[in-house]
Order: sequence, then structure tokens, then C-alpha cells
Amino acid sequence: MKTYISLLLFLGLPFSIFSQIASRIHHSNIHTAFVQTSDKYIHPNVVLHLGSSTEATLQFDDLSLSYPSYYFRIIHCQSDWKPSPLSDIEYLADFNDIPLRNPESSLGTKVPYLHYSVPIPSLKVSGNYIAMVYNKRNKKDTMLCVRFSVAEQLVKVQTSVSFAKTNSLRTSHQSVDFKLTIPPILNFSGDDQMNIQIRQNHSSENLLKKLPNGQFNPQENSLSFPFFDQENAFPGSNEFRLIDLRSSQQKLSFVDHILTDEKINRITAQIEQAQGLYSYVQRNDLNGAYVIESYENRENSLQADYVQCTFQLKPQDSFQEAYVVGGFTDFKSTIPLILNTNTGLLEATEMLKQGIYNYQFKCKNPSNTILEGNYAQTENLYEVLIYYQKPGTRYDSLVGYSSVVSGQ
Repeated sequence: MKTYISLLLFLGLPFSIFSQIASRIHHSNIHTAFVQTSDKYIHPNVVLHLGSSTEATLQFDDLSLSYPSYYFRIIHCQSDWKPSPLSDIEYLADFNDIPLRNPESSLGTKVPYLHYSVPIPSLKVSGNYIAMVYNKRNKKDTMLCVRFSVAEQLVKVQTSVSFAKTNSLRTSHQSVDFKLTIPPILNFSGDDQMNIQIRQNHSSENLLKKLPNGQFNPQENSLSFPFFDQENAFPGSNEFRLIDLRSSQQKLSFVDHILTDEKINRITAQIEQAQGLYSYVQRNDLNGAYVIESYENRENSLQADYVQCTFQLKPQDSFQEAYVVGGFTDFKSTIPLILNTNTGLLEATEMLKQGIYNYQFKCKNPSNTILEGNYAQTENLYEVLIYYQKPGTRYDSLVGYSSVVSGQ
């Protein structure tokens, strides 16, 4: 352990063995950082599959236009997102600490930027990872960190979603049931060896961790969980709101008005109101994800410009502080709504790259019952992640992964 701590200090990493590493942009000139797969929908906490040929890349924009000396590295983490004791050579097939050269320049945009697309290298082991970019080989000058995971399907996960079982939660909550089939090679002897996480809509802010003791069936090599107290129940929330920012020339979905400026275009979303006071209305959404695209130039993402987007919400006496959250904020409350005394509305303005964005309003009330409401009919995506420290190893492997959409 002392050797490992000394190694971290030698590397100069901006965290310690005892701290979690979060997805975060550390410099104001960096925008729109995410891990991209073949799926056009962008969301946090991407899960890749070990040994898969699917190409994934770290994408981000630099608005400083200074052509700095950026470097890229991959960090392996335990299930709690603290750095694991593995050395680079134990989880990477290639060299770590890669210089980033030859970024692409945006084309015809009012807000110029340099776009970086960095391939995620081949990885030897499953588990949690951080894609990290830093400046001039100084790891203390971190530009960004983005979480992603790599799964190997050793444990078979059967997952289903239904309305909550109790009458008090049946109209507002959804229950996630699952059963694990564990191969003998894992030498399983008790569910205390496993760290099982369930999350809703790719959000690490909405994570179910506390589970009852599992019941192991040695004949089937299966592990099931009796949820007598609805420990597997999630508030259903509501369908995500949407703003279509793909065009600065015409009003698309849920755009109130567009103001064309010399340096940046400004788009104001339609006025929204609290939904928790009304009945559930079904509508299609992206489960909190977003898409980067220019309506007029769909084939070339380098022609997607940055715009100033203003969100608007009618205030309610039932909440004081509110935020705009979605996959583009990693579901964190980083964009506060502030009362505009001229309009009487709660407003938040954020610079966003052109595209389609799902979002919700969130307040300090954990259940968020007034702003968005909780409905059992809401379509949500759930993921079950099974972490396990294999015999003879020093790290948490992601040995099982499953995703399911409620109502399907």
C-alpha cells in the first residue's frame, strides 16, 4: 500500500487513493466532453464491452484556440470510482500518457473551437475507468475527466421492471427485479463479495445501492433478492423535457424565439411550468441523453455552432432553489435558475453546442414531486452493474451488466 501511494505522488495525479474521481470539466475553455460510441445518443457513464470491436472515442472542444500541449491517459478505478492499485501495463495494451495532436477546427461557426476526438485504447480488464486530459504533461493541470465502464459478461443478469408492489408507491414508483446466474469459475461463496449497483437513466446521481441479502441456489448457481420492503423501488419521475437547438435560422421544437448576434446566437426555450400538479402525459424522450447536430449541416459535426440557450420556468411557492439537469450536466445541479425580476420567471442561460437536449428541473426536495412529479408509467432506462473482485486479483471487475427499459 505504501508503494502504491508513493507511485500516485510520483505521478502527480490530482487525487488520492482515498478520493473518488468524478466526471468533471476543470477549465472554462473546455466544453462538450463525452465518450462517444456508435450510438448517436450521448449520455454519461457509458458502458463498453470487454474485447468488443466497437470503437469508442473521447470527444471535447477547446474554445481557447491556443493549440496547447494536451496529454491523454486512462485510469482504472474500483467500483466506488477510487483509483485501483493496478499499474498501466496491467490494464492497458498500449502506451499511456498519449500526446493529443492535430485537432480539427470548426467550420463557419460564430464561436470558433478546436475539436478533439481521441480513440479509447484497447483495455485488458473490466471495471470502471477515467478518461483524463491534462496540460503539458502536468497531471495537476487537469482539463477534464470523463467516467466510463468496461463490462465482461461472466454473470448472466435477468432484469425486469414493474410498478411498485405496495399501494402507497404503486402509482409513483417502479421496481427493478433481477436474478443473477453465476458461473462456478468465480468461486462465489456469498453476495458480500459483490458490489451491485442499479441506476436510472445513466445517472450516478440516481443510484440504488442498498439491497437485502441475496438467496443463493447452489443447484442453479443463481442469486436472487427478496425485496420485501421495496428496496428496489425508484421514483418514476416524468418524461424529460426537450429543446431543439439544431438551428439558429428557424424555430424548431420548444423554441420560443431566436436572437441573432454578431458573436453568438441566442435561443430562448418556451416557458415551462411545474408538471407534478398535473396528470401524467406520455411523450417520447431520450431518457436524458442528447445529440450534437446542426440542422442545416447534418453530415459534418464541425459545423455545429455554440449558442446561448435560456431556459424559462414559472416559479412556484413550493420550491425556492431549482436547477436545470440532464445528461449534458451529468445530472448534477450545476445550472441554477435565477429569478428575472423583469419577466417574473426563473431563468438559466448556458452555452451549449447545437443539438437536441433532454432536461428536467430539479429542486432540493429529493422526491422532486412538484417540479416534475413521479409517475409509474414513465419510460425509464435501468442498468444493473455487478462488480466482483475475482480470486487472486486486487481490483473490482465488472462481471455482469444488463439494461432494460420500463414499459417495453
